[in-house]
Amino acid sequence: MKLNYPLLERKWKWLAFTMFPLPFIILGISFIASYSIPQEAVSEIIYLCWALGFGILISLKEEVEDEMIHSMRLKAFQMGVYFLMSGTLAIMIISNIKSFTPFTEWFSAYAAIWLLHTYIYATYSYLKWKNSI
Repeated sequence: MKLNYPLLERKWKWLAFTMFPLPFIILGISFIASYSIPQEAVSEIIYLCWALGFGILISLKEEVEDEMIHSMRLKAFQMGVYFLMSGTLAIMIISNIKSFTPFTEWFSAYAAIWLLHTYIYATYSYLKWKNSI
């Protein structure tokens, strides 16, 4: 199966790495400027920036894009979705045990996307490392 999707040039890597400290810079500036950010929005800002950072890192071209890299990308996406399903199930179970109710705590879309991108990036990095040995 051939999976075709657009990849970013390697020069976008700097933007991905600026996304990781960006939420703390935003929160620091808002604290200095005495701007009140709602408590729910703080975690959303962090999840959004980190999801964007990992999303850019996942979408970067490798120096050599061959069939093995395409296969590793496909495996990483499959494992990322599997880990996302397992992780959200674990969050729901832990939340239910903690609160003794059938209702779980609120789980945002930004958090789910951040988890998915993190799992995909970690799996892809592991597969690259494993194949380089």
